[in-house]
Amino acid sequence: MNSPQLFQTARSSNPLKRYIPVGILLISFLMAFPGISSAASVTGESRTYMQFRETAGGSDLLPLYEYLDFSVRDLGSETISLHFGGWARYDLMDESFGDDNYRSEVQYLYLSLRGETGNTIVNLGRIMVFEGVAAERADGIYARTDLPANFGVSAYYGAPVETSIGSLGSNSVYGGRLSHQSADIYQIGVSYLKEERDNSELREEEGIDLWFHPVNKVDIVGKSVYNSDTSGWGEHTYNLILSPFEKLRLTTEASWINYRDYFTGATLSAFSFQSGILNSDEKVRILGEDVALILTDTMNVSVDYKAYDYEIDGSAKYYGGNLRYAVADSGEAGLNIHRMDGDAERHKYTEYRVYGLKKINKADIALDIIAVAYDRDINGESNAYSASMIAGYNLTEKLSGYFSRQSTALMSGPAREFS
Repeated sequence: MNSPQLFQTARSSNPLKRYIPVGILLISFLMAFPGISSAASVTGESRTYMQFRETAGGSDLLPLYEYLDFSVRDLGSETISLHFGGWARYDLMDESFGDDNYRSEVQYLYLSLRGETGNTIVNLGRIMVFEGVAAERADGIYARTDLPANFGVSAYYGAPVETSIGSLGSNSVYGGRLSHQSADIYQIGVSYLKEERDNSELREEEGIDLWFHPVNKVDIVGKSVYNSDTSGWGEHTYNLILSPFEKLRLTTEASWINYRDYFTGATLSAFSFQSGILNSDEKVRILGEDVALILTDTMNVSVDYKAYDYEIDGSAKYYGGNLRYAVADSGEAGLNIHRMDGDAERHKYTEYRVYGLKKINKADIALDIIAVAYDRDINGESNAYSASMIAGYNLTEKLSGYFSRQSTALMSGPAREFS
């Protein structure tokens, strides 16, 4: 089962070449509908980020990021729409990323066809799939519909969009989900995913997902994932949500994760086993509680606690509180303080976060600062912080643009890239 990849990550030295395939596709599609400009509804968002960092080797990084997200609805029919999302990065310092000073990628680009009945939908192109065990991007097709007797079914097939996993070869990913529901009481689904590379199996997973509403103000949600390649359960995660009063919510979490079964077959390098980061023999059980309370119309507070029981790293506790103040159509601000206290040295730190957003007519200004203080030095540093500033302007009721400057640094010395 081989499927061609429609859009490759752009690496050409000529920026114009990178968007030509996407531009031709969009223009050709729109030209096929005479009078589309008057009938179609266009919504979109543009976000620009500039980031400054210094690597551990002393190199300065100054990348400029641009993110675009657009949707064109009512393309000759209320049931047809086109959706596009992509990003581009340009290196403002020629040696920030070696010889590759420009990179861009189409995150999604698909034509969506909706049925007038049966909750039917078909997506074609670079699609995003979130169905049970699947959380995938693929170049292919996705479809779902309702069936008689409260059943529902979905299926997908395509070439997976993956990053930094070596030679991709000829890949295909496919699967589906079958569900049954009773209105306002429960929905349960069983799902399947299989990925192949050059006709050899790369990963195979099955899963069960659940939403259960037995009585008013009580919900149970969760999922279990089984890895057929390793013949083991990779994850069980379930939450009990109670809302005994209008302004009070309690969320209890119970999770169990086996790293070998959970991360085997990862399609992103961030989740592959790397020395000193992920230990394939690790297992962890997590039990946590979150209590959220609405104090006034403008202020709410929450406290949370999680107990981690690692098989190798020992135990750890993560706890803290959050305070949020918000005024509709005006802005908001918040303060978070959390403590991680564990047996392993890397599990001993205090985390602080403060953020704010202010709306001024059509403009938005936001600031977000995160600081981490380690009990003992990590990679020779005792503190780390991340700061983001965002400015936005609502050009029209349907289009908006954003500009952001973000910095990440270690407070005890020069700014450095860290993980």
